[in-house]
Amino acid sequence: MKPGDRAMVVVSRPYNGADPGLNLGIPQKMRHLGVFPIPMDFLDLDQHMGHPELAEMYWRYGQKILASALQVRQDPRLHAVYITNFGCGPDSFIGHFFRRIMEGKPFLEIEIDEHSADVGAITRLEAFLDSLGNVTTAAPQAKPSRRRDIKPGKRTIYIPPMTDHSVAVAAAFVACGGHAEVLPESDQRTLELGRRYTSGKECYPCALTAGDLLKLLMDRGVPPREVAFFMPGGTGPCRFGQYHRYHRLILDELGYEEARIYSPDQSEVFYKELGMVGGSDFTRLAWQGLVAVDLLKKAMHETRPYEAHPGDSDELYGHFLQKVAATMGRKGDLKPVMAEARAEFEALVRSGENHRPLVGVVGEIYTRANRFANEDIVRTIEELGGEAWTPTIGEWVLYTNHTSALRAKKLKRRQALISTLLENYFQHKDERTLAQPWAGALKTLHEPEVKQVLRMAHPYLEPSFEGEAILSLGKSRDMLNRGACGVVNVIPFTCMPGTIVNALMKRFREDHGNLPFLPMAMDGQEQSGSRIRLEAFMHQVRQFQQAREN
Repeated sequence: MKPGDRAMVVVSRPYNGADPGLNLGIPQKMRHLGVFPIPMDFLDLDQHMGHPELAEMYWRYGQKILASALQVRQDPRLHAVYITNFGCGPDSFIGHFFRRIMEGKPFLEIEIDEHSADVGAITRLEAFLDSLGNVTTAAPQAKPSRRRDIKPGKRTIYIPPMTDHSVAVAAAFVACGGHAEVLPESDQRTLELGRRYTSGKECYPCALTAGDLLKLLMDRGVPPREVAFFMPGGTGPCRFGQYHRYHRLILDELGYEEARIYSPDQSEVFYKELGMVGGSDFTRLAWQGLVAVDLLKKAMHETRPYEAHPGDSDELYGHFLQKVAATMGRKGDLKPVMAEARAEFEALVRSGENHRPLVGVVGEIYTRANRFANEDIVRTIEELGGEAWTPTIGEWVLYTNHTSALRAKKLKRRQALISTLLENYFQHKDERTLAQPWAGALKTLHEPEVKQVLRMAHPYLEPSFEGEAILSLGKSRDMLNRGACGVVNVIPFTCMPGTIVNALMKRFREDHGNLPFLPMAMDGQEQSGSRIRLEAFMHQVRQFQQAREN
């Protein structure tokens, strides 16, 4: 480069930056406009790999993209063109962090899909280059990256209303001397705030949890210095592990710097970081609460479709949910509560109907569990003549144990491995103890071991492909083997693991007698079309049930 030359760094993944068909020939167009294009891989990115901005970015190319932003931001000769694609999951979060690093220095982002035309790209590129002549780039500010908090301090821990299991988690915090509160159920106000402060490209649950948090701060006026929002981190590949970081960005930009996000990492250090709050008592008590709520949900889902008096099951479920929380608050034994709950559910008056088709509901854990996010799909299935079966929340905890143990073993972290295996042992023991009172009462009582679920998914996904995709496939097969006549995959719009499941389900269905399957992508745009699709699906489910019985 000669002094005074303008250079544009092409920030992209290799398939975008190197393929002139995918990138609409943007590098060539730059040369025609007198601008020198530089692929980001030509920069010395290794020098930035230890930077705090990259510390919690677990995608390798995400690290490179943010490293390129750091390089461009500090070099006055460089500007950036960020080429991305419509529906790119990682970029829906990476783009926000890229913008944060580039604050004060303009860059051009071009999103390409199969409908994009190079004319529009040329126009935007020309306009951007013209604008650079009138822009004064601010000097880089020494603004340290906010790291995740693993100690909530003396604050109230506010838990997202993902599902009723949040009540058990809050009760465990309180029982161990903390202050905790479950946020009110998500609603249209949640969605309004979430959409206002997100781009719409992120996961739907990210927008909902952001909206619930902002509703707390804006509508209820809770002082930020008293808030610790519970939002665990992760190590990928799912985008969930970036939620807490993006929430932190939103809070800082809105002036809520004092609010904390309590974010223990769902990895081999998960139980250690949780233990910083209430010691080992908290992790075991919270687990027992999760199992108890899982069992109550099973009872409700198996009873409600057959109740003689609508509302009886919901009322009984709500009563025992509060009883579980109260018992946890005094660190009492939950087994007698389970025995009492069984007796009460069995005593409910039935309608006489007893042969509805069983429908499995799998998918992304937040969306499938949150009534607002999934448009109350379980109740809709029941209204259309089915009986719904959802995976337990405990399944994800046990799967996290499995992956954490593998990770600790690989990294030779002996103490973390032993800790995880011990937690896993006692969690299985507690699960069996609390399930005993329900023996013979619930047809969906027993859950397969994590390794069994992975084996059932193995024909379609290799176990090293971690995350909810392999769990959804394995659980679908388990449900089919135990009587399910159809499966619904409930996911957020553009969910990466969910999209993979939808693709692999074609072969899965072919292998299992064309099992009825319905993909449901949720984005908050409630439409009558969802119910119409479910009605058609339930017709297929009934036909599958009849064919199986004949």
